[in-house]
Amino acid sequence: MELHLLLQQQQSSPRGRCVGRVDMWVDFDQIGWDEWIVHPKRYNAYRCEGECPTPLDESFRPTNHAYMQSLLRHHHPERGSCPSCVPTRLSPLSMLYYENDDLALRHHEDMIVEECGCH
Repeated sequence: MELHLLLQQQQSSPRGRCVGRVDMWVDFDQIGWDEWIVHPKRYNAYRCEGECPTPLDESFRPTNHAYMQSLLRHHHPERGSCPSCVPTRLSPLSMLYYENDDLALRHHEDMIVEECGCH
């Protein structure tokens, strides 16, 4: 089962370097899924926020592509775009819900941001 979630965002952190995750709460009651999702009723999925510097260094866990993109941007700003601050490691979320009138416990991969980096 693939989950397409509407999101309830917490306060944004000030714009800065891509250094970590910020709160992003998903509330199943507010999106009308509370009738079939038993647990959790809400969870913090987090999101990545911030700017990726040019040029990048290894502390931002860039892909080789992002590293090359940042070098191009550094030397020729008109020719390249900045890499994006995105999730680089995610963890699963265990959910208890009704599926075809039966109670099911499923572990959904890639639901919670654990680390951010520049890609």
